Amino acid sequence: MRENQAMGIIMPGKDRPLLGALLDRRTIGAIPFGGRYRMIDFILSNMIHSGIWNIGVITRNKYESLMEHLGNGRDWDLARKDGGLTLLPPVLNDPVSAMSRDSLYLLSDYRRFITNQKARYIVVAYADLVGQVDIAAALEQHIESGADITVVYDFIEDKSRLIDDEVVYRFDDNGRVNDVTIGAAWSGPCNRSLGIMILEKEKLLSYLAEMIPRNQGSIIRDLLQGRFSELDIRGYRVDGYCRKIQDLQSYYSVSMDLLDPEVRREVFPPESPVLTRVRDEVSAKYGLYSKVKNSLVADGCIIDGEIENCILFRGVNVKKGARLSNCIIMQNSTVESNASLSYVIADRRCYIKEGRILSGFETYPVVIGSDSVV
Repeated sequence: MRENQAMGIIMPGKDRPLLGALLDRRTIGAIPFGGRYRMIDFILSNMIHSGIWNIGVITRNKYESLMEHLGNGRDWDLARKDGGLTLLPPVLNDPVSAMSRDSLYLLSDYRRFITNQKARYIVVAYADLVGQVDIAAALEQHIESGADITVVYDFIEDKSRLIDDEVVYRFDDNGRVNDVTIGAAWSGPCNRSLGIMILEKEKLLSYLAEMIPRNQGSIIRDLLQGRFSELDIRGYRVDGYCRKIQDLQSYYSVSMDLLDPEVRREVFPPESPVLTRVRDEVSAKYGLYSKVKNSLVADGCIIDGEIENCILFRGVNVKKGARLSNCIIMQNSTVESNASLSYVIADRRCYIKEGRILSGFETYPVVIGSDSVV
């Protein structure tokens, strides 16, 4: 794909109460994932590997953690004079109004920014996706088809993987979208939206000019559902491992999927690495009494206890006699001696006192908010 042909816009997404304490102090793009990454790293890396070097990140609320992670974009090679990474803060003084605004309204807030970009095409995406998406191939298909809009989707056999507000597409024999529904209304196998949309910049600006004055502010309800019969909307299918993080159960299950070597190879292929902010740490240290089985342990950890089927982020300290199974323990947390944790998600800088016993279940993990003492 020719450089500067497309630019990316990463949307903040809406607040999801089902993610609970993980969103207390951050947006979904800033949620830690996989031992060293943040959720936004996946869509950023997909764009960069597809030759998109001009990316705007729309922020809405609680974006301090996201800004600290992204910085000036240097770790993604986005600290550039022409294009690069642009953080787009809320334009409204009222944070409640900013949080409740639909997606087209948010894009409309930055019409001047979009208009001033050189790119002909825009890739609009969200930061809730884990997996590899060849956006360059999707863009090439979009150009060749002459479609007004191309949406990216995957095919799933199991409807139980949908949550209530996920978007499902149906296509006619020519590959054109002829129905857009919400997941809970669907039965059987379906084409699930991955939250990525490709269209020409001028068409996006035209839709905004037509729809915003008519109080039509939703990409899903007003643009895709409301106009699929008059617009040529096509789909690009992703066949590899791709998952959306929508609630605590999906966050936990997708994280645990990484313990499978085959999934790790799909999510983190060496030819298309997931880029993230570089933080230099010493290697993990394993004590004389440590036992580690089928776990991901990041740099800077100190392990003197027993862990099995766990994901430990940087700087986690597991003391002698502590036992962890099926847990996700985030940065700089400490588990004291003889504590027992099972199916627990502990956010950053948690302190689990000696002898504490915490147990959840695979479909209902216990979540401990950041800076908590248990």
